[in-house]
Amino acid sequence: MFQDYAIGKYTTVPGHRNGSVSATAKDQSTIKLSADETIYSEGEYALAIYQVETGAVRIYRLTANGHRHILSFCGKGEWFGLENGNVRTDFAEAICETRVRPFPTNQVAVVPIDLLHIALTNLAKAQCKQLIISEQSALKRLAAFVQEMADSHPEDSEFDMMMSRSDIADYLGLTVETVARSFTKLREKRIIRLAGKSQRIVRLLDRDALVALTT
Repeated sequence: MFQDYAIGKYTTVPGHRNGSVSATAKDQSTIKLSADETIYSEGEYALAIYQVETGAVRIYRLTANGHRHILSFCGKGEWFGLENGNVRTDFAEAICETRVRPFPTNQVAVVPIDLLHIALTNLAKAQCKQLIISEQSALKRLAAFVQEMADSHPEDSEFDMMMSRSDIADYLGLTVETVARSFTKLREKRIIRLAGKSQRIVRLLDRDALVALTT
């Protein structure tokens, strides 16, 4: 996995798959990833944390029956990969063309990293998600999700969600069909407009109405 390159001088953990990235964490070089490329997998040693420079990353777990449960999405500037122990408990994949920067956790970092701040930020995101999926209405769940995405682009009335309908469904605990219908309802209410080949570009037409849907 790409975390093998985030530890540079360390040996590969048995069972890891190797990539072909030339970057090492010795100089914190950027790792370039293609869409759906794996960064690390459950069961690997957690030897680095990562910051997203461009693109987006999905963090997920697999249930016993193989169902994917997305825990969080990480966009530009956000951190991921911080574990409570030494072994990965989830998977991390690039959603689209993405660049991440690795920082080893088993040696002194070249730049200061506030691990407590990262941990508290991740906790806040987890609590936010819990509030979203506690909504009974699928439309409210999606509205809360779109609001969460909009809040990460406070200066923009239009933004690229980057994730697919399948990603959103696995994040909100809904089916892809339900997510699609809920997007249609938001469009019919003239709260948002969707554009782009995969309808991932969101333009907010009525932010107040979007917020009202979540209350």
